[in-house]
Amino acid sequence: MNNNKGFTLVELMIVIAIIGILAAVAYPAYTSSVKKANRADAIDSLLTLASRMEEYYMNNDTYAGATINAAGTGTVGSNKTSDDLYTLSITSATAYAYSLTATPKTTDSECGNLTMNSLGQKGTSIGTVDACW
Repeated sequence: MNNNKGFTLVELMIVIAIIGILAAVAYPAYTSSVKKANRADAIDSLLTLASRMEEYYMNNDTYAGATINAAGTGTVGSNKTSDDLYTLSITSATAYAYSLTATPKTTDSECGNLTMNSLGQKGTSIGTVDACW
């Protein structure tokens, strides 16, 4: 009477193949979700910076002269997003208009830089606004 317990090599290879297939499907979905979450950090920070630009305009009657820097001592705050995943910049600031950009610190091949202007118009350097905002 042969009473062996355990797995055969074929059964083990089938389990490994199933795990490989699941990983091949799950990893791209995971990385896509992480990039979307990172973009949420940029969007939130751009909207916050836009409100600070409006506050600056109310106090100075111009957008010109508004600054941001890494130390957070600029006239409208810091150039870092809340999770420090993007770098914010004031691309242009005139008396009556401004343009803001959030540049990712790691490559975002789907959307690239996110932009926003004083009219509330949103943009991206690579993808579509609907997909990235």
